[in-house]
Parts: sequence; structure tokens; C-alpha cells
Amino acid sequence: MSNVDTQNFSKSDWASCMERVKQQDKQAFALVFKHFSPRLKQFTYRHVGNEQVAMEMVQETLATVWQKSALFNSEKSSLSTWIFTIARNLCFDMLRRQKGRDQHIHSEDIWPNDYCPPDMVEHYSPEADRMKEQVVKFLDTLPEAQRKVVQAVYLEDLPHQQVADMLDIPLGTVKSRLRLAVEKLRISIEADKL
Repeated sequence: MSNVDTQNFSKSDWASCMERVKQQDKQAFALVFKHFSPRLKQFTYRHVGNEQVAMEMVQETLATVWQKSALFNSEKSSLSTWIFTIARNLCFDMLRRQKGRDQHIHSEDIWPNDYCPPDMVEHYSPEADRMKEQVVKFLDTLPEAQRKVVQAVYLEDLPHQQVADMLDIPLGTVKSRLRLAVEKLRISIEADKL
């Protein structure tokens, strides 16, 4: 059975294959595994950008397919859609967990504060004003959603949570928009110095 060519399997072929997987048929699962592994590896690699992690995601996805096979409903979706949805969700969960470990982004991430003595940072410092000028100068290069977050955090000095509440978006969205904006601003400012 494992030498069956799954290349031309139809939606109903996969549906009947999954019916056997639901009965814990290891040969049927071997077909699913063999067919979807390389496709999942490409798919997960695009999300996580690391070969080792992509392989782990493939293993985790297919383990989930085996363990949760009873949840598959061929009436609702094709097997490939179901499997790739599981993979995508696992990738997002993993990336979310990683982001949780990231440091918060501060203005120092774009403009190092080394040359400014720490005790001066709290008080007026021309560097802080220059930084704000640069942010204002390039603010219009950002998409509106990112621009609102940058304005609130850097120019109005609002805490991340307050910005999230004010814009009615999750805290994680504030952080990711900020991260993207910081990257764009850094590139614009570097380019401007050239």
C-alpha cells in the first residue's frame, strides 16, 4: 500500500484514506505522511525561515493529523486544506511564543543612546528632540496603521497598553506594528544619511 502513487489522488481518495487513519490504520497514515511531508516542509519553511524548525513543524503537524484525525470532516474541507491550516496555526503559535520572548522595542533600537549620558535622558536633551524630528520627517512614509502607533508611542509617549485600548487593537498588534515601523524608519533614516 505504501508504494501507491498519491500524486493523482482525488479529494474523495484522500477522504477514504483519512477514514482509515481514523481507525488508526498506520499504512493509510504512511500515505498521508509521505505525500504531505515535502509539501509541508516548503510551506512551513516559508513561515519560519529555518530548516530545522520547519522540520519540527512538519513533525508536529503530522502528529496532530494522526492524533486529531477524528476531527477531519471531508464534507467541510479537503484534506490538504485541513492539514495546511493545522501547519499554519502551529507556525503562528510558535512565532507568537518567540515574539513574547523578544524585548520591547524602544527608541534606542533605532537611535543608540550611548552618546547621551543616562542622567540627561530624563531631562531635556537635544538628541531626543532630533530623534523626534527624524521620526516626524519620515512618518508619512509609513502605512497609516503603523503611523498611528508610532505617533502615540514615540511622539505622545503613551504606554503600549494605552495605545492598544485607544486604537482598539490587541497589545501584540501594537508591538508588531511598532516593530515593522521601526524597521522602515531605520532604513529611511540610514538612507537619508547617505
